[in-house]
Amino acid sequence: MRLPFRRSLRVQLVAILAIALTPLLALSIIQGTIEFEDERLKQIDRLYTASSLATDDLESALERALGIGAAIAGRPSSFLTDAEGCDRALARIAETDIVVSNIAITDATGRVRCAGLGTDLDFSAGGLAWFEDIQARGGPLFTRVQPGDLSRRPIMLIAHPFEIAGEFAGAVAIAVDAAAALRLVDENYLPPEATLAFFNHEGVFTLGGQRLPFDTLPAELLAEALAAEDTIIVQQPEAAPGRTLTFSPLVERRFGTVLLTPGPAYSAWTGYDLAGTILIPFLMWTLAIVCVWIAIDRFVLRWLTYLRRIARLYGSGRLDIDPRRAEKAPAEVEELATTLAKMAASLEEQRSALESAVEQRTALLREIHHRVKNNLQVIVSLLNLQAGRLPDGPGRQALFEARRRINALALVHRSLYEAEDLRQVEMRPFLRELLHYVSDASKAAEQAVAVEVESEDIEFEPDYAVPLALFVTEAANNAFKHAFEDRMRGTIRVSLARLGADRYEIAVADDGSGLAEGAGEGTGSTLMSAFAQQMGGNLVRERTEAGGTRVGVRFSYAASARAGTEREESAAQH
Repeated sequence: MRLPFRRSLRVQLVAILAIALTPLLALSIIQGTIEFEDERLKQIDRLYTASSLATDDLESALERALGIGAAIAGRPSSFLTDAEGCDRALARIAETDIVVSNIAITDATGRVRCAGLGTDLDFSAGGLAWFEDIQARGGPLFTRVQPGDLSRRPIMLIAHPFEIAGEFAGAVAIAVDAAAALRLVDENYLPPEATLAFFNHEGVFTLGGQRLPFDTLPAELLAEALAAEDTIIVQQPEAAPGRTLTFSPLVERRFGTVLLTPGPAYSAWTGYDLAGTILIPFLMWTLAIVCVWIAIDRFVLRWLTYLRRIARLYGSGRLDIDPRRAEKAPAEVEELATTLAKMAASLEEQRSALESAVEQRTALLREIHHRVKNNLQVIVSLLNLQAGRLPDGPGRQALFEARRRINALALVHRSLYEAEDLRQVEMRPFLRELLHYVSDASKAAEQAVAVEVESEDIEFEPDYAVPLALFVTEAANNAFKHAFEDRMRGTIRVSLARLGADRYEIAVADDGSGLAEGAGEGTGSTLMSAFAQQMGGNLVRERTEAGGTRVGVRFSYAASARAGTEREESAAQH
């Protein structure tokens, strides 16, 4: 039997070869991984460098604007004491910077107190998102590009909160002109088809109003980019499929650039010998395994399959098969095939001798059963002669009962020598013939008593068939003698049934007058009890629902299983 945990020869050999070659492949992959990581870092450095060089002037201008806002927020009272002087001072400061278009100072409610473009008393930043953010989160704060409330031009606000006596007192808003800031970006440093955008806590935007391939990015991604101390690269996010985003934080990590490039950032494997470091070793590893697989199949497994078919033919009894095809096999396989052929020839000789011995033994057994049957018939004839000379009475009746019992034994031996298997008796036809004989030898013809046999397909060895036949003879004979004394018609039913794996029941029932007083004390009852004990059971006598008598024996029978085991062990030894 093939165990489930065993593996085929081909799989085992291929596995050994794969294990032997795996270190070489692993070293190549490790080398490739190291080179790939180096190339990835180079690509990241190129993207970061391109972004830094392109926005170098812009970053300086934004840091300058941030410094202006911080300086004003540090001394707001010096500007707010004189409203007209404050407007002029803020205008002169804005004029000195190429990207600052306006500077405004608000109070704690958001109302503009002074501005470089003049104070608009009707304007208040109190309801604007950037003002609420700076009140809640502090600053400095960078906003998206939006239309200026005072300049009416696209601007980006840099807001600084300031406090008086420890309380929020207002904010300084630096308006960075988007068009002027965009002129500071040197696009010559950017990769082809790349787009430079900017990001803050609100999202990603451009200075020139270019359309981006996405509406927004996840807040978690923006927070991660702002918190990063160095450049981070995001490959093909869900919001921008087919794009690579390179985030570079600028200006105190509250504002930064994002470089959008098409495709993965390092999918080209520039400068990396993919074929030389991974593909060729992997192909060699695969080719070696395939070659071994084919070689094992051609030189080993094909011939093992052929020899397995030959062995199965030998196992089915065809020992005359000659494995000639093995002459073309390798020398070891040919030698094994020759050994199998010699073994088959030897088994053929042994089988012929065994068949001859079995035939001889079968003939002897048949002759023995035939002679035993004939001898029993001689005894029956002698009993008939002796009974014919006696007058009617107990002696004559005793001889007839002995004759019935001997006839039952003779019937068992006749069934054996007429059957193909001398070790088993087929009980259904045997019981029918036995009851037919008992009926003929009784008063059934005069009384019109019907005899029925109900039996499953069951076979017993002679050691069980003999006491069972004698029990049925005695029980049926008692039924014929005592069950129908007061009438001329009736039925006797003999049943043999399998109750379980090794449990059986033989029963004889009638629909006669029932159990009489003193039943079970006669010679027939004594013999039935003896036969029941011989079968390993107990005699049970009971009244049927129809008012008759039922006599049965329940017994265990496992002799057939033992015989089958003995036959298998004998076959294995030969």
